[in-house]
Amino acid sequence: MSKKLIMAAAAAADKDNDSLQLPLRNWMDMETKKKTTLSHKESIVRKTTIAYGILELILRCFKTTTTGNNSMPSFKNNEDDDVIHTDNFTVLVSTNSSQHQPSWDDITGVTMNSPKLSLTIEEPAYLTCLFEPDETHGLLGRYLEVEHHDTTSSVVHEEENSSVLPMNAEATTADDLTNDNNNERMRVNNRCYYLVAKVLYELFANEAFPEESSLAVVNEAATTTIASTDVATVSSEEPAQKKLKSSSSSNHHRKLPPPAATKGDFNEAKQLPFQIPSIVRMQQQLGIPASLCRMMQNLLEAALSRGDDEDDENTSLNDAYKSLRDVAEDLHLLLLDPDRFLFDNEVQQQGTTNDETTTIIQLRYRKDKLYGRDKEETLITDAFCRVSRGKSEAFFIGGFSGCGKSMLVNSLRARVNVVGGYVIQHKFDVTVSQERSLSGVISAVNQLCVMLKRRNAPPRLAKLAKKIRDEFGADVALLARILQNVSVLSPEFISPVAAAVEEEATGGDTMNARSVGFTLLRFLRLVSSPKHPIMLFLDDLQWADDTALDVIHTFLSDTMGSCMFFVGTYRDNEVDANHPIFDLMKKLEISHVPTSKVSLVGLDRENLNTMISDALCLYPRICNSLSDIVIKKTNGSPFFVLEFMKSLKDRGLLQYNYHQKRWVWDEDTIRAEGITDNVMHLLSYEMNGLSDEIQLLLKVMACFGTCTNESVIGYLSESVEYSGVRDGLERAVIGGFVEKNREGDFKFVHDKVREAAYNLIPESDKKEFHYNLGKALHSISEEKDVGDTILLIASQIYHGKESIMKNDELRIPIVKLNMAAGMKAMESCRHKTAFSYLKAAWSLLPDDCWGSYYDISLRLNFMMASAANSSCEYDDAVLILQRIMKEARCTKDKLPS
Repeated sequence: MSKKLIMAAAAAADKDNDSLQLPLRNWMDMETKKKTTLSHKESIVRKTTIAYGILELILRCFKTTTTGNNSMPSFKNNEDDDVIHTDNFTVLVSTNSSQHQPSWDDITGVTMNSPKLSLTIEEPAYLTCLFEPDETHGLLGRYLEVEHHDTTSSVVHEEENSSVLPMNAEATTADDLTNDNNNERMRVNNRCYYLVAKVLYELFANEAFPEESSLAVVNEAATTTIASTDVATVSSEEPAQKKLKSSSSSNHHRKLPPPAATKGDFNEAKQLPFQIPSIVRMQQQLGIPASLCRMMQNLLEAALSRGDDEDDENTSLNDAYKSLRDVAEDLHLLLLDPDRFLFDNEVQQQGTTNDETTTIIQLRYRKDKLYGRDKEETLITDAFCRVSRGKSEAFFIGGFSGCGKSMLVNSLRARVNVVGGYVIQHKFDVTVSQERSLSGVISAVNQLCVMLKRRNAPPRLAKLAKKIRDEFGADVALLARILQNVSVLSPEFISPVAAAVEEEATGGDTMNARSVGFTLLRFLRLVSSPKHPIMLFLDDLQWADDTALDVIHTFLSDTMGSCMFFVGTYRDNEVDANHPIFDLMKKLEISHVPTSKVSLVGLDRENLNTMISDALCLYPRICNSLSDIVIKKTNGSPFFVLEFMKSLKDRGLLQYNYHQKRWVWDEDTIRAEGITDNVMHLLSYEMNGLSDEIQLLLKVMACFGTCTNESVIGYLSESVEYSGVRDGLERAVIGGFVEKNREGDFKFVHDKVREAAYNLIPESDKKEFHYNLGKALHSISEEKDVGDTILLIASQIYHGKESIMKNDELRIPIVKLNMAAGMKAMESCRHKTAFSYLKAAWSLLPDDCWGSYYDISLRLNFMMASAANSSCEYDDAVLILQRIMKEARCTKDKLPS
């Protein structure tokens, strides 16, 4: 959690008596003496806080002189050397902090002596209560908001919303100013960059800025080759300001070649350290973080800049600062997230290449951060807040694959949990959803039973169990059949499954989709309330059918007390106007259920750049050129952006510089490489380079769908052919292809990853691969109670129907396997799923089955008729019953037993 600190302005004479004023140099000396009581990181944070205050004060010192439409920033009386100087600043330290035991956040303000300006840093009382006593001792991010107040009348205030900032070339152009004014502006700008770098160096290094860092030397270090006639020879005895003018004027007439250590010179940059001697000393001898070394290098590079369009074409100064406001923003970023941007925190990972273990520096993606969806996040949050007042509501999110629909929904999880709500979810799968769509809704509600057990004390569970008994009475057995996890709420809620299913299969009472939906609704009424709302999240609705969506309508249109927030996501580019999703929306509107709909598009340029900046742990301004390429290739798709960056890294086009401790790249090489703008091609390219064990695991999981239970991997690892899947699973998780979900199952991180994994199997081999996979699972688990895994086994084996039909010895065992899968589905009232397995069993029987396999045929047909009737497939049920009447050998066989 980030501490929010407010920087409020006040006159130095009016400072609180609790603050001690120390000249900056004195404070630096004291800080050095106290380094035994402060950690290095704490000291760096304190100094960065002061640096940020100094920059804000410097920015405030600029006044604006206006001539016509032209603006030129300058210091009062041009006393730039006196203003931007270490001796011109005073630090305010809280006297409540012991001199011998300072804390990282005891800096209360920074003061400028001439002109007289002051900034105080205060932590609002309403934020203090958010922290535990021991939490404030750790390093936290600092969010600084600045209000300025000067103590003299000599400083001219900018008008509100004024765009005039120091060192900002956007305010003027060379055509608007005379050459003299333009040169003077450039001289002031360059001098200020140099002086700021000098102050920051002295602050962090606590030593004088070395003479070797004069601009002439910096210029020489920042270029690879410069003709001797173009270089101004400056004596080391010359005053600093004279050196500045000499080197600056020489820069007016030449174009700088690329430096040896910037992203523009990729081949050299990935090997060489910082080139400016003082910065090399900061990093290697003084232990200053590379982020601060980079800031000072960019300031010194900015001092060499001409400030015109020629610099824009000059790759040597790509990272040079364009304004001091940019410097202040970078310092603010360092304080906001020091672990990511301030400190050298290289995230390493062990990898294996050619049987050798190597250390790999990883890109630091913010996996749980939602970029560029502030408006949509507000809409979905407001909708849930309305639900928590007691009325159900629906929220639909459309968008192409990879645009961040699920991330938007997940951003609401914490809020739901805080108010005592429950989040249940299901992801429809293109490979199975059409035959198991209702089972997805049942599975989601089944999760709720486990959550209730986990989050409620025994007395409350006892009350809930009593409410369920009172509501359902004798029908509690039906509830237990649908929601098998309801038994965790009370041991008495256990259904005599086998007997009930057998009775139903042979013509007893049946439950169709409508009755299943109503039974679930009765349960939801009991467990949901405004204090405990339920959020039901169904992902990939484009693969759901009208049966599942009708049940959702039943839930939301209820007026008897249920409290549900339904969120459904779908790929709007994969559905047409006739899809059941839009029928559901119309029905909800007719039923007066509040319904919202949003559609997500790709990230804009600014948010995409922030995403890349976070991943590279670099200032956003440095990442702009790379972001320009990425957004053109990916259209701003967040998932595609991650894969594109990963591809650049894997191809060696994005590399980590261990000397500068940063990522480097070359835009021209990336553009020339012609990397595909198709995310599937990127994933396929990456997967084809994986080891055989990982590829096998990905193929296997792709055959099972988007999610695989760990027990299935365990069964397969017992076979010789699939013995490597367990090791492959571990490596696939490390590689970022697979992750473990909240239910303990393993799933692909994205649908596109699953699709690419499935494409690893040649089209002509897919059926055989499924078939062999199913046979291996069946042979291992044949004598075991594998639960729902039997459905998975049966579906895999059925892909080899052509081979089965050619082998009479295989037919009947596979028929019985599908019958068992159908029975298993009927146990939990998944009748549509059961009907699909039973039809598969019937299709495998020979034409003369009524003669050669009479008992199996009769029993199978009764089961099919029951499942068809419960699935509302009434025409099929009638045809099956007619077949029984025709083929049954006696009247007794024509009647259910």
